[in-house]
Amino acid sequence: MPFNSLSFIFLFGPLFFIVYYVGRSSWRNSICLLFSFIFYAWAEPLFIFVALGSSVLDHLLVRCLAALPDGPARRLITAVAVAQGLLILLYFKYAAFLYGVVTQLLGLDLKPSTLFSPVLPLAISFIVFEKITYVVDNYRGTGRPARSLVDYLTYVFLFPKLIAGPIVKYHEIEPYLLDHRVRFEDFQAGLLRFALGLTKKVLIADQLALPAEAAFAAAPGTLSSDSAWLGIVCFTFQIYFDFSGYSDMAIGMARMMGFPLRENFNQPYLATSFTDFWHRWHISLSTWIRDYLYIPLGGNRVPEWRVYFNLVICFVLSGLWHGANWTFLFWGLYHGIFLICDRIGLVRALRGLPVAIQIAATFFLVMMGWVLFRSPTFEHALAYYGALLGARDVPPSVFPEYSTLLTLGAAATLSFLPAPSRWPDLLPARLLPMALSLSSWLIAACFLWTVTRVAAATFTPFLYFRF
Repeated sequence: MPFNSLSFIFLFGPLFFIVYYVGRSSWRNSICLLFSFIFYAWAEPLFIFVALGSSVLDHLLVRCLAALPDGPARRLITAVAVAQGLLILLYFKYAAFLYGVVTQLLGLDLKPSTLFSPVLPLAISFIVFEKITYVVDNYRGTGRPARSLVDYLTYVFLFPKLIAGPIVKYHEIEPYLLDHRVRFEDFQAGLLRFALGLTKKVLIADQLALPAEAAFAAAPGTLSSDSAWLGIVCFTFQIYFDFSGYSDMAIGMARMMGFPLRENFNQPYLATSFTDFWHRWHISLSTWIRDYLYIPLGGNRVPEWRVYFNLVICFVLSGLWHGANWTFLFWGLYHGIFLICDRIGLVRALRGLPVAIQIAATFFLVMMGWVLFRSPTFEHALAYYGALLGARDVPPSVFPEYSTLLTLGAAATLSFLPAPSRWPDLLPARLLPMALSLSSWLIAACFLWTVTRVAAATFTPFLYFRF
């Protein structure tokens, strides 16, 4: 049940908050869990039982983990708990890909197998990653077992962040599972944040999806250079406003429930390097990779060549996390190589240039990486790069629609101008309340416009639902 659907906006959401606020505080975890099950089962009526069974096993194994002294038994239990989650992920997300690779390497001419081509369940990557954080944090001693199975299942299935994050650690949310307190200020701020996210999704991301889809659906050999550039620019802003819009909605709803979730984006297109970009883009994923993969591999505490190796491994796996496709692998490798370049000296070289040039150069290189991310095959990506360079003599296309240009202008303005969190440092104190009030009223007006668009337009799913 997507956040941008009429059933969620006018039925599920209002009904949940009525029951949530009317019910006793001691019932709120159970209410959250019940509605989260309904929310997820709406789209995944079968896989919910797999996720539920795996989560119950996590809970039992972590209880055993807490009762044992440090030693081989604790390591074995941790390995079993992590492995059962990873096996679910490997089977449902990568079985078909690995089956194809193995049969190709062995030269076998086998028909596709239904056993190795399961339907990809919604949100599987986010569910498994959060389950792993719970187990590993308990093993490390940075977390503790959940008070009850209901508390742990509420953490795993909490519907605002269930489908596409932010990825949350159990010990970050535990205090709010134990003590539900929702102030009116939290409800107000959360509702405004939800409205902002829905506006970003419907009025910007969905509008830019049309020219982006048209460009990438066409055979690259038939694309003019200007059409190819329009397509990748539109996709660059589409994926940011689509994903950050979801995060805004998730963070807003969770705050209305009394759960403060971590921020997931910090104006990533203002990054001055690839290192800076990954401090700003999908922050919960990059933090997860750092804490549970990069540091265990040795992080920065190893010889420099190993650091480079660790970066490549982490970002190749980050690419594959997005999907079982060679294009995602090469997208991760692309970012890993530029992160190595940052360490070698690219960051120092860029620092000698004006900040605007640093931002423009990073934005351009990140945008070139999105070609790999969006293309269905690696061959398509190479051909698309050729179209960008004008490798084929294709006549220029017609001038883009004014609505597309206006949407791109709005997207660029929101991406590159300072966020409201920085206004206190930039605006005179006497103007700050007026600016904040005006922005709130503007978001409210856009939200009303957005709701009418949701009612009238064709439904467009969130991009990250497929990951």
